[in-house]
Amino acid sequence: MADIPGGDARQTVTRQAPEAPNPHLPLRVSVMIDLAWAVLLLERVAAALVPAAVVLALFFAIAWLGLPRELPVWAHVLLLAVFAGGLLYALYRGGRGFRWPDRKNALRRLELDSKLDHRPLTHIDDAPVGDLADPATRSLWQRHRQRLLAAIGRLDLKGPDTGFAKRDPFALRHAALLLALVGLFIAGGSWQRRLDLALVPNFSGIEAGEQITIEAWITPPDYTGLPPISLSYDPAGAEANKAAPLDVPVGSRLLMQAQGLPTDGLTGPATLLANDESADFDVLDAVTQRAERVLQKGEVIGVKSGLGTIAEWPVRLVPDLAPRPGFAGDPTVTDRGVLRLGYEVRDDYGVNDLRLVVGRGSDSLELKLPLGKAGEAEGGGRVARGAAYQDLTAHPWAGLDVELRLVARDALGQIGASAPLALTLPERKFFHPVARAIAEGRKRLAEDWQGHQDVARELMILKAQPETYEGNIAAYLGMDMAARRLAHQPFAPSQLPPILQLMWDTALDIEDGGTSIALQEFRRLQQELMEALERGASDEEIERLMNQLQEAMNRYMQDMMQQLQRAMENGVPLQRMSPNGLQLSQRDLNQMLQDARRMAQSGAKDSAREMLEQLQRLMENLQAGVPQMMSPEGQQGQQLANELARMMQRQQELLQQSFDAQRGQQPGGQDGMGEGEMDGMPGEGRGTGQGAMGQEQLRRDLGELMRQMGQAFGDLPQGLGAAEQAMRDAVEALNQPDFNGAANAQNEALNQLQQGLQSAQQMMQRQMGAAPGPGRRDQMDPLGRPAKTEDETAGGNTSDTFGVKVPEAGALERARQIFEELRERRNDPSRPKQERDYLDRLLKQF
Repeated sequence: MADIPGGDARQTVTRQAPEAPNPHLPLRVSVMIDLAWAVLLLERVAAALVPAAVVLALFFAIAWLGLPRELPVWAHVLLLAVFAGGLLYALYRGGRGFRWPDRKNALRRLELDSKLDHRPLTHIDDAPVGDLADPATRSLWQRHRQRLLAAIGRLDLKGPDTGFAKRDPFALRHAALLLALVGLFIAGGSWQRRLDLALVPNFSGIEAGEQITIEAWITPPDYTGLPPISLSYDPAGAEANKAAPLDVPVGSRLLMQAQGLPTDGLTGPATLLANDESADFDVLDAVTQRAERVLQKGEVIGVKSGLGTIAEWPVRLVPDLAPRPGFAGDPTVTDRGVLRLGYEVRDDYGVNDLRLVVGRGSDSLELKLPLGKAGEAEGGGRVARGAAYQDLTAHPWAGLDVELRLVARDALGQIGASAPLALTLPERKFFHPVARAIAEGRKRLAEDWQGHQDVARELMILKAQPETYEGNIAAYLGMDMAARRLAHQPFAPSQLPPILQLMWDTALDIEDGGTSIALQEFRRLQQELMEALERGASDEEIERLMNQLQEAMNRYMQDMMQQLQRAMENGVPLQRMSPNGLQLSQRDLNQMLQDARRMAQSGAKDSAREMLEQLQRLMENLQAGVPQMMSPEGQQGQQLANELARMMQRQQELLQQSFDAQRGQQPGGQDGMGEGEMDGMPGEGRGTGQGAMGQEQLRRDLGELMRQMGQAFGDLPQGLGAAEQAMRDAVEALNQPDFNGAANAQNEALNQLQQGLQSAQQMMQRQMGAAPGPGRRDQMDPLGRPAKTEDETAGGNTSDTFGVKVPEAGALERARQIFEELRERRNDPSRPKQERDYLDRLLKQF
């Protein structure tokens, strides 16, 4: 209520509150008002920050030009202080004069830019003072607003105007920006490094370079056998580093070293990106820093310094999968009841341990198997193939059904197993009545130990009849000791294993005079030698095991000969010999062992292991005795096959002589010059004439052998005719002399003789009806080597049946010299550590 001047004091007028501005403005007007407000905000922010930006541009220009590091430390610090003070002052001045624009400022800016008279945009927001309850007043006010809207017309808005043109008429702000761009161009790839050097004074006094060098080494685990991967950072080719991911085994060690990156201050030290995490580098000095990690996960490795990533490389971490062992065919059994297993193991990088697990019910037995030579597998990874002989005839499960599994373990401890293989374990058959009685008592004792008193009484009865076991003192003592231990009270099951072994050894001694025991000792030493070669034992240990193995082999051969002599003296009928029987002399076996020894000494340990495996195979298939008489036809065929094998040896010697002569070496000479060469008449040398004469004599002997084989088999074995023609060509070449042509012809003759030997073997088998079937021992030729099948022969596969190539003496000597040179380089401290580490890994493979 309010009094009206000049009226009645009681007369009052009621005033209505002003009406709010009409919010319903045209859309174009509202948009232009918002744009005007944004322009005002931009002008005021720019006016506040541009001075500070000019100060920063001047600092960047000086930093990228490299001027701060040219100043003394105190001047560098003073320069930083000046720029810091200038920056703060510029920010203070700009912030003090900054005002946030409001709606009225935006309306007024829009009116000025649009050159509107009488300020229609400003008055559009006016509110009436009087009461609009009167219809005439309200109509008048609405007409007033309509005239204001009609007066707005076209609206224009100019761009931001910071006013710097007036305050900076010489455009020095642009000069600062241009100077900064010039400095950035001069700095190039070192722009970040120069900026870091400008921000951090060099208090240490050590000169820091601008060039950034980043090197990385990824070393796979030793068990992989993979070489290290070297990486380097190239600023010009940074994008090339991201081309393709690197395959890196899980567990590889990453060593990253950086030079030229900040080690302290605001941006130092650098950060290593690996394993999906970040870690600071270790600072070595003012310019060098290093970081090391074991890679377990992630897809990238890199280096980060400050706010940016300097270098990075994509990687693909490859996990090491569990090994995958498996049987290579069905197991076979030798004449002695020894189980022969062929197997293969596949793994990413090879396995460390392979075992045969024999299971029956809830019980199991583990046997260590030798690892064969590993090679590259199709599709990646490595595969090791091998074969092993396991004599389980002494085990209580002999003759029973069991399950076999192969269990392999790799360097990470991962275990892989094969599918189970059902098999009946072979059982040793004893023909001597006393040995058979001891074996049967042993089997009952193994099944039920509580019957030990009954078995003890049986042993006492057997030992009391020495005439039944030819008065064998060792057998008498064995039965006596076993009987006394079994009869001793109290008796516990823990005493049983040594007694069972004693009874088994006694039965073997009676059965074959200790031959089987000698073979067991040979197997044990052969296994120790294989393990020593596999783990890289010293030359002294390998030589000692070689000597022990040779003694065990000779002892076994002597026991076989003594057993055969005793059988013949006692009138035991000779048994029919298998055409696959081995007719090897002790000299042949010793030569194989000497070859293995020479290979081991020269560093060719893989070849030595292969030769030892072949030697074991021959030993396992040697016939211990010859029960039942061989037929006359079989005897004649075997003699002819043996004679053909000897011809192959003679041809091999002649081929070696041709090789020596081709290299300018007289066979048996020491200086590489034959007598004929010394006389200046190489065509008439003694070695050449003897070689031609020896080859001609061998050809004639072959012709006589072919005649005998034709009469014995009714047909000539395939390949002998071609061998005779090749020998004829060799004689002509030696008479010229053409050692190269002679060697080729002799090699062809040797291949054809090999084919003829296999063909003769097959003829003899068909003649005697003794073709091997499933479960029988491996087919062998008369020299004890695995014979080829008809398919292999038809396919032209005439490679060496031993499967082990024996290097020539000269090649072995060269290999040994290379091996010694590598060892000397590894032990040379003056060579780089990386080279010595590489040589060390290389030598471990031999």
